[in-house]
Amino acid sequence: MKKKFFYSEIAYILALLFIGLGVALAAKAGFGVSMIAGVTYTFHLWLSQFTDILSLGTVDYLFHGIVILLTGIVTKKFRGSYLFSFMTAVFTGMAIDLFVLLVELIPAESFFARTIIFIASILTCAFGVALVFHAYFPPAGHELFVKEFSLHFGKDMGKVKTVYDMAFCLLSVVLNLVLFGGFVGIGIGTIIAAFANGPLIGAFTRLLEKHFEFKAALPKAEKYFENY
Repeated sequence: MKKKFFYSEIAYILALLFIGLGVALAAKAGFGVSMIAGVTYTFHLWLSQFTDILSLGTVDYLFHGIVILLTGIVTKKFRGSYLFSFMTAVFTGMAIDLFVLLVELIPAESFFARTIIFIASILTCAFGVALVFHAYFPPAGHELFVKEFSLHFGKDMGKVKTVYDMAFCLLSVVLNLVLFGGFVGIGIGTIIAAFANGPLIGAFTRLLEKHFEFKAALPKAEKYFENY
């Protein structure tokens, strides 16, 4: 079967939208967000008790900025692409805020409705991440840290990702206990997402590569980001 062309730039835009939608749906379902989103979501819930100035998306990209700075400190270098990585986080944060408003229109009173919303959140997030892998733009802070740390220290990226996720899971638990004395940002959904994300991302990646050949509409931009 002949593959169809799919532009990397479109994949990038769709990835941000799907990831933003996935985070918003997970928050709406109320079963707990992913391990990575758990820290920012917990902080958002805590801060929302005192002010409504900082939205979930804003807290998310500000935290990504901290992770990007930490990446530069740990690897003892700061590449220009790190600034674009922060822009990716900002765009994702804007998408999260947009979809948080939209999903509020979805009725979710029953356990069944919340379950459907939660399943949709896992699928949309995984599909978004699969699309990110086919875009040449720098990833947001978490993915950037894993990639740069692995390259700098010569470690297996898969193992670094696992340790990174586990560290954030532990941090989410600690923050929940310290700030709320219980679990409000994470739950059974966090555990389910932890086991489901990897296989789903792999499945979506294989599906995309089976039907599409990704290429840059702007080859000069792709070359620029590869060398920046």
